[in-house]
Amino acid sequence: ACAQFFRYIDWVLTVPLMAVEFYLILKIAGAKKSLMWRLIFLSVVMLVTGYIGEAINPENAQVWGLISGIAYFVIVYDIWLGTAKKLAVEAGGVVLTAHKALCWFVLVGWAIYPSLRAS
Repeated sequence: ACAQFFRYIDWVLTVPLMAVEFYLILKIAGAKKSLMWRLIFLSVVMLVTGYIGEAINPENAQVWGLISGIAYFVIVYDIWLGTAKKLAVEAGGVVLTAHKALCWFVLVGWAIYPSLRAS
């Protein structure tokens, strides 16, 4: 339980930073702070509801997991197909390259990272 708590503390610090990275990369293309705050909000919802379902209210883990998953997929949609993607394409060049790398990290890294946790 203690390792679980510290894993989520790590995620609460590092995951929202990814939202800030998207904003900083896309700022040159005209990204507004509202994009950053939206991604931060969604990442916090994803993490908090995931923690509740795993550690606080495991009897309803499926409900909390669904809410967490929805937040994750909204983030994935936004960066791959939504506002963030449109800004990256408009900017092109190194901005688009950096954006794509970050997108893959979120899609693959965030999807497999929970399965790598300590038992």
